[in-house]
Amino acid sequence: TRDLNRMATAWYGHDGIPVDPTLRAEHLRQVSLMTWAFVRSMKRHLSPPAEDEEAYVAELNARLAPEQAQAMIDAAHRPNRALYDLSVAIDRLPMHFMRKNAINKNLSIFE
Repeated sequence: TRDLNRMATAWYGHDGIPVDPTLRAEHLRQVSLMTWAFVRSMKRHLSPPAEDEEAYVAELNARLAPEQAQAMIDAAHRPNRALYDLSVAIDRLPMHFMRKNAINKNLSIFE
């Protein structure tokens, strides 16, 4: 997960792409947040419901936008939903498609 976030940060806006610092911060925050959501969803997926469900729901609601949190909570397979949201965050990054492909290659290790 660190390598994924490192590449997103290092490659953001390269190749002469203009960078808005505010938008950059938001895009990279989303990549980081969706990386956390995947790891947290996998932990919940592997834990007994009685042990972790309440904390999982509370943490998602505290960190994610309400509609995004609810979509993840309602998902049939929460880690896959989190991977989808992470893929969307990566796709929004302004960088050459070959760099996005390298990030997505790292992402596929999680599947």
